[in-house]
Amino acid sequence: MRVNANEKIHVQIGEVKTGRAGQSLNAILGSCIGLGLLYPAKGIYGLAHCLLSQSGKVGNEISGRHVDQAITSLQSLMDIPRGEVRKLQAIVVGGANMTMPPDTDPSRLVGSINARFAYKALREAGLRNIYEDVGGMQGRQVTIDCSSGEFSVADIPRLGASK
Repeated sequence: MRVNANEKIHVQIGEVKTGRAGQSLNAILGSCIGLGLLYPAKGIYGLAHCLLSQSGKVGNEISGRHVDQAITSLQSLMDIPRGEVRKLQAIVVGGANMTMPPDTDPSRLVGSINARFAYKALREAGLRNIYEDVGGMQGRQVTIDCSSGEFSVADIPRLGASK
């Protein structure tokens, strides 16, 4: 009998969670943005499930509801010294068009707005984006394996829509 050594940590809307070896971080995304920070050298990983782009005021609270607060929250939870921020790798996943007709201007959709803001916020924080899978009309599941440092993104098919 094979036992799965990984403890699955599900990151729900508005949550920010971290994981280490023996764990995996998982989120199912539609128009929300999954923002992952990877720090393989220290073996710590973080994932935020962001509903909106800007909070208006980033504070000390731990929250993933907004992209800007999620970046601050992940860095805090992962205990990243300011001088080591450039060693982090970021992934941005999600931002699908889940509710509007396919002919809607994508720049006006919340998922697109969240993705654009995520790229901007990562640059401003000095973080390096190594992977992105955003837009389209299908949801996604993102998984970060905290033992290996690898991540995967799987499409969630939607009837009558193409990626």
